[in-house]
Amino acid sequence: MKLPRKHGLAVLVPILLISAQCFAFELPLSDQTIREAYFIGQHHDASTKSALEPYIHHLAPPKTGPDISEIRLLTPYAQVIDVSNSQSSGYSAQQAAADYHARTDTILVRVRIEFSATYGFLEAGNDAKSASAEKGIKIRQEDFWKAFRVGLSQKDDWIDPLSLDGEATYSDNGMDGALIWLVCDAHDLASEPAAVEVFTPDGQHVVTTFDLSTLR
Repeated sequence: MKLPRKHGLAVLVPILLISAQCFAFELPLSDQTIREAYFIGQHHDASTKSALEPYIHHLAPPKTGPDISEIRLLTPYAQVIDVSNSQSSGYSAQQAAADYHARTDTILVRVRIEFSATYGFLEAGNDAKSASAEKGIKIRQEDFWKAFRVGLSQKDDWIDPLSLDGEATYSDNGMDGALIWLVCDAHDLASEPAAVEVFTPDGQHVVTTFDLSTLR
């Protein structure tokens, strides 16, 4: 029997509210949520990749300068999936729960910097007479990433990080970029859009937004 329109809406609204609550930014994680995230990570397949996709943004390369190619924002829920996915056989749901409880609830941001045709392993030297320079060219230092400013903000307010670190990355051809990690207290963020902002040494301002109201 078809319900009257007003009755149908009365049933639909609570369902939508429950669905939104189930998938909103969750703190702290319940035992059931931890277990669910653990098993998603243990699949090590397309379902795991699909679950993590909303937490990973791939950015288009710039015309010039360093390439901020990927930015990840992992909530506590996504971190459980990611850690579980990185573990081989023998990693149990009980261990995943213990690992979660051993961590504080944090937001983990990871920024990948890649060298480009105009920003690479070699850089123009400011002093051609420098002992380390040859014809105005010098090798970029491993800690070059420190010249990048990375932050997390909500409503134009910067979130003070618990820690910020980075390291150079390498391929068979040598140093090819860097990774920067930013860790923030998850309780400092609201269940609303959060922006990861990157300021590069050549004046770029790269911004990508993650909606925490739709991410668990």
